[in-house]
Amino acid sequence: MTEIFAMIEQTPLSVWVREDLSAFFYILIVHAIGMALLVGGGVVVCLAMLAMPAGAPLHKLRGFFPVMQLGLALAVLSGLGLLVGYPAKALTNPVFALKFAFLVAAALLMWRMQLRLFPLCERGEELPDWRRPAAAAGLLLWACGVVAGKFLPYTHHILMVS
Repeated sequence: MTEIFAMIEQTPLSVWVREDLSAFFYILIVHAIGMALLVGGGVVVCLAMLAMPAGAPLHKLRGFFPVMQLGLALAVLSGLGLLVGYPAKALTNPVFALKFAFLVAAALLMWRMQLRLFPLCERGEELPDWRRPAAAAGLLLWACGVVAGKFLPYTHHILMVS
């Protein structure tokens, strides 16, 4: 595996990300903005699901999903840029795997909530009782993903293999 990391670390893109002082920080800024849009939208939707009564209209929350999709695109693209810069640092760190798992689980839960709850609301049906535990689980997953991400700079054992 170290050979693959070394090969990636020696590509011009990886060298540019690491050695150009502004490149790494611009990528990091875009990643922070993408995560803010994705996680922020998810948290707002989950909090609204917790607070809304069963018959409340969800149509006002629909606008958060395109914002979250934009955030997801920014976070994934910039995350790939950060990963190319330091592949061994991320891919040998179990905290990175936890962050990734929590955020993927939260995003999938939001997608499922969107697919299952919004059609019910549009038909005028009451929202199911599972919406509140699902929203609470979503909040927990978002929080765990963000906390794991905050630990990443301090938990790596390998920065580079080459």
